[in-house]
This record gives sequence, C-alpha cells and structure tokens, in this order.
Amino acid sequence: MARNTKPQTIRITGGRLKGRRLATPPGLDVRPTSERAREALFNRLAHGGFGPDGGPILPGARVADLYCGTGALGLEALSRGAACATFVDQSLGSLDIARTNATSLQTADSCVFLQATLPAGLPKGPFDLVFLDPPYAVHLAQVTLDAVVSAGVLASSAIVCVETGKDTLMETPAALTLLDRRQYGAAAIWLFRAD
Repeated sequence: MARNTKPQTIRITGGRLKGRRLATPPGLDVRPTSERAREALFNRLAHGGFGPDGGPILPGARVADLYCGTGALGLEALSRGAACATFVDQSLGSLDIARTNATSLQTADSCVFLQATLPAGLPKGPFDLVFLDPPYAVHLAQVTLDAVVSAGVLASSAIVCVETGKDTLMETPAALTLLDRRQYGAAAIWLFRAD
C-alpha cells in the first residue's frame, strides 16, 4: 500500500480563530485529532460545567498539550479562551509544526514548546486542562496518565482529556474521577477530573 504523502487539512473549529487552517506534516507519523472529535470535545468542555463553580473551564485555563503533534488541541484551547499552553513532544519536527501553527495564528506569545520524551519529561504545572494524545500503537496512554497524576502537575479540579484507540481500556487512577468516555470513529476520548 502506498504511503500517504499529501498533507491533511485541519482547521480550528471554534473561538476567535475559528476556521483558521493548521499546517500538518505529510505521511502517517502524526495523527491529528479529527475536526469532528475536536469540535465535540471542546463543545463538551465549554458547556459541561467542568470549570470553577460549574462554569466553563476554558477561559483563563493553563493548558498542557502532551504528544502535541500539530498542536491542534492546545491551539484550539487558546482560540476558545485559554490563557497559555505548553506543547510537549519527543519529535522536533512535530514541535516545529506546532510552533509554526502558533506563529501563524499569532498565539506564540502564549505558548511554551518543550522537546521531551514522555512520560518522564512532563512539564511543571499546575495545569487546569491537560490533553494527552499518544500514538495509539505505543500504548502510552495509561502510563502517561498515571505519571501526570503522580507528578503533581494538575491544579485542583483539573480536567485531563485522553485520546486512545476505540478498543483501548483505561484504569482510573485513585486521584481522578472518570467523567465521560465517547467514541469518534476509531478514537475514544476520555475525560477525567482531578479529585
């Protein structure tokens, strides 16, 4: 089977940057969260009562986008009112694309970019919202979620969003509560709250 060398086209789905295009790499090494799943996730975050006093969590949130790839999740959060975002990836190529996207969206001043191997290289928090989207085949979701909890990088009542393959099973760490799990095609998105 021939490898896909054509870049995917993805856009910001909501907020002040809605409709703006994001650069993506050719090939299959980076798998951005689909627009449909991202829009559904962010609508849930905006209207699910996950923030302080049951309000929205996004305005003013400190965000970590782990295994950031193109940076779509963190940049979507910034578009929808987050204060700042830290992007972490092992790949310099992915970080370059995330940085290029942040620059083109004029959000780079609100961003930090860290090259690190996760879960060992977690950034220092506290974070109000953490996106965790590791490669499905490597099975890093559970070990990284456990590390996020044990490293103490979560703010009080933080939300952790984990994207996995639809057949992946997750255990809820003792310090988290599972709020929701929804399937979008081949992906599942899990929402946890820090207790």
